[in-house]
Amino acid sequence: MKTSLKTSLTLAALLSAIAGPALAGNYAEGDPRPAPLTSSTSRAAVAADTRNWLQNSPDQGYPEGNPRAVASVSANSRAMVQADTLTWIRSGLAAATNGEAGADLSRPAYRQAAAEYARLRNGPEFGALVERITRQGSRSAATASR
Repeated sequence: MKTSLKTSLTLAALLSAIAGPALAGNYAEGDPRPAPLTSSTSRAAVAADTRNWLQNSPDQGYPEGNPRAVASVSANSRAMVQADTLTWIRSGLAAATNGEAGADLSRPAYRQAAAEYARLRNGPEFGALVERITRQGSRSAATASR
């Protein structure tokens, strides 16, 4: 028992002696902080070069020269979005995209669900569903305002 304790203490002391300088922040090999770089170009020359480049540079990524393109947003109503979501679920497209395969166009189940979604979305049922949801929404809004 005493030999194992003595061996453990000896091993701990040896490891402490080896790892001590690394844990103490030994900077003998050099300071790890980066040294500041000195520039041979003045601040005014850099500013002038930057202004010159900005005046002559092309609009990168915007060939038509519009750096702030306007995002177009569709004007779907809440009822239309809700009806579209219900149609997506009822057609089976939600179940077909759920899982590891995701929206795999080569799967027959996905193609069948997509065809059913297109049929329901372009049919008269979709308009009726939007109207029904709109009526329900207006009734619930009127009830909530009382």
